[in-house]
Amino acid sequence: MTETGIERLGRHGARVKDLRRRVKHRRGGEVIVDGRRIALDLVRWGVPILELYLSPEATAAPEMAELIEAAESVYEMEDSVLADIAPTRTPQGLLAVAAEPRPHRWAATGGVALWLHRVQDPGNLGAIVRSAAGLGAAVVMLSPDCTDPFGPSAVRGSSGAVFRVPIERGVPAIKAVERVRSVGGEVWAAGSDGRPVAGWEPVRPCVLMLGAEGVGLSNEARDLADGELTIPLSNEIESLNVAVAAGILLQHLRGR
Repeated sequence: MTETGIERLGRHGARVKDLRRRVKHRRGGEVIVDGRRIALDLVRWGVPILELYLSPEATAAPEMAELIEAAESVYEMEDSVLADIAPTRTPQGLLAVAAEPRPHRWAATGGVALWLHRVQDPGNLGAIVRSAAGLGAAVVMLSPDCTDPFGPSAVRGSSGAVFRVPIERGVPAIKAVERVRSVGGEVWAAGSDGRPVAGWEPVRPCVLMLGAEGVGLSNEARDLADGELTIPLSNEIESLNVAVAAGILLQHLRGR
């Protein structure tokens, strides 16, 4: 233990082994954060930092002082050990364990909700959540077969936005539709054979349904929608990445 309250960990200690397991298999109630900027943002947003793991170089960095002070427990380990544990290929000498956001249920009182079907790529999911947070979506609802939005790759892909917009997990299509229809809202599906997005102004609250790239929405989900939307494309391009499509559709609705 150093004078600053930072505990130094050995290469083969029990806590190091435990952290390695938690990075591979996330525990409920906590989120592993890999990256200095995201960790510093969490402090600024008031997200509790339960544990902080640093390399010696990161410990000495001036910008880490605020993060070290905010964390409940701080540990230091060799850079090579931390790099081996880190879930990404470009570790930054830091892993933080943050408190998982509390479960949220959208009341459908207004706004635009995204409902995502079978989005299993964590980078895509993170990018969609980032767009949702930046472009004012009310909530991101995930079908039961979507990837974990609080896994390390999704968190990093979202640049921490998983802490900035409500996320509901395990929501079947029919439940999302019933919720918005019960208050007079509309449901729209993104696809390749719908009406052009230009001029589209849905009744709020609105659920916008998007499916994973290459798979799309199921017929069941599509049949529940009031209509289908298409983003017109050029140069014989047939489709867009789902995260790009989500951003375009949310931007179209912004301010309308």
